Amino acid sequence: MTVLVINGHDYTRYIQDDGYEWSRDDLDSEKTKRVRSGTLRRDKITEKRNLSFKMLPMPEALAAKLDTDLHAATFRAKYQDLHGEQTREFYCSQFPAKLRQIIDKGNLFWGGISFSLHEI
Repeated sequence: MTVLVINGHDYTRYIQDDGYEWSRDDLDSEKTKRVRSGTLRRDKITEKRNLSFKMLPMPEALAAKLDTDLHAATFRAKYQDLHGEQTREFYCSQFPAKLRQIIDKGNLFWGGISFSLHEI
């Protein structure tokens, strides 16, 4: 089951049907280098997650709430990891959206929302 909860707000139902992208990035220390023989001497410090989401169109109020949640310098997010449900701290540096549809009485829907979460 796909999960996306940011700052206690559940956005799971708005994730596009094709899911989202997940990656694990290793971080090495400055001690990682190749020796004369060409062999790599690796000093892995840790690993971090990167998640990329594409969202379904959503009402303006919810899109604004998502933007506010992602705008914080750092935030906690619960998501479905390759190793089960996880909660980690992330940041988001970009949040594109486009006005998609105007419904009667001025209700606005925003689409084209996509963003990446980078573990801190």
